[in-house]
Amino acid sequence: MRFALAILISILALTAQADGIYKWVDEDGVVHFGAQPPTEKEVEVVRKPKSDRYKQWQAEQLTQTAARQEETSTDDASAADQNSSRKPAGAGQDDQAQQQLTKAQQAVQAQRCRMAQSNLQELQTHSRVREVGADGKVRVLPEGERQQRIANAQRTIQENC
Repeated sequence: MRFALAILISILALTAQADGIYKWVDEDGVVHFGAQPPTEKEVEVVRKPKSDRYKQWQAEQLTQTAARQEETSTDDASAADQNSSRKPAGAGQDDQAQQQLTKAQQAVQAQRCRMAQSNLQELQTHSRVREVGADGKVRVLPEGERQQRIANAQRTIQENC
């Protein structure tokens, strides 16, 4: 009995470590914690998961943040240009924000490249590819869909690698 309990506790501990924990505040000011971050909200990562999916999400978040900063700085710069003809004092910050945006975009592109290469390898290596559907059922991809996914992966590799 104790042995079974110890195994159960260790399995639960391992699964708890595999997932990340995210924290966010909704429109009403209520703080939420969860294993899946919302897509359109600012999220604080309490515990980082160790998956490639998280790394891709993190790179996309950096890109979105840098794009918002650039948009804000562009709006501020255009307002400053309308008020005076001299160069705005935050031009160095604009360059830095642009560099951060470029680095974040390159990171996302590299991640897409790695994921597409991995997907292509899996699709070409295995003739019977199984996937879990939204309903939780496992299905085997038909050959036509497998070939279509191979073509999509090759196109993604051409665009991002």
